[in-house]
Amino acid sequence: MNADDAIRGRRSVRQYTDSPVSDADIDACLRLALLAPTGGMAQAWSFIVIREEAKRAALAELVIRGGALYFQMARPAAPGTSAQEHAAWATEYAQTALGSYRDVPVWIAAVIVPRNVFPPDQREAERTADLESISFAMENLFVAARARGLGTVPTVFHWFVEDEFRTLLDLPADLEVPLITPLGYPVEFPTSLPPALKAIKRPWKSLVHDDSWGNVRKPQNAS
Repeated sequence: MNADDAIRGRRSVRQYTDSPVSDADIDACLRLALLAPTGGMAQAWSFIVIREEAKRAALAELVIRGGALYFQMARPAAPGTSAQEHAAWATEYAQTALGSYRDVPVWIAAVIVPRNVFPPDQREAERTADLESISFAMENLFVAARARGLGTVPTVFHWFVEDEFRTLLDLPADLEVPLITPLGYPVEFPTSLPPALKAIKRPWKSLVHDDSWGNVRKPQNAS
């Protein structure tokens, strides 16, 4: 699979089998991830690969629980439902949508490791640069995984159970994990966006401005 096809075929996978992922594929994805650009060669990153059975099982439960808290916050309650009913719906939805995370054989946590290269008064700018770099690395990993028939999905549900997540991975206080992903074989790769998302997806040309802001790319014969 070439890079174009891997990018086009990458999807957020939320239904996994328990088929094992080889060490060779894991290492190849990580090596390609770490070829991403990083400002000043700071390499303010590391990856934690979670494969030990009890630990990945605990992580899956945390992610599902965090997902429920996210859905409760981000999805509007149905008319006439109480806060308790909405919370119960969010929990049930998370169990249904994310339940196969319990089968995932590998999790990857992307860790920011501050190098403190910038002056002290520019630490926030340095953090932004580090976030950009680790995002590049994760995108490399997602594309490399897809080329090998593996599924991923950028996940932030651990944010909602932060203390337990940090304890599980023995994370020092100065390290940050902006993203994690399952890594495994999907039940199937989604072939299109869910209808609700497809309905709001903007055409790519509407997001491209030529030479100056507001000069939106005009439709042409070539797609």
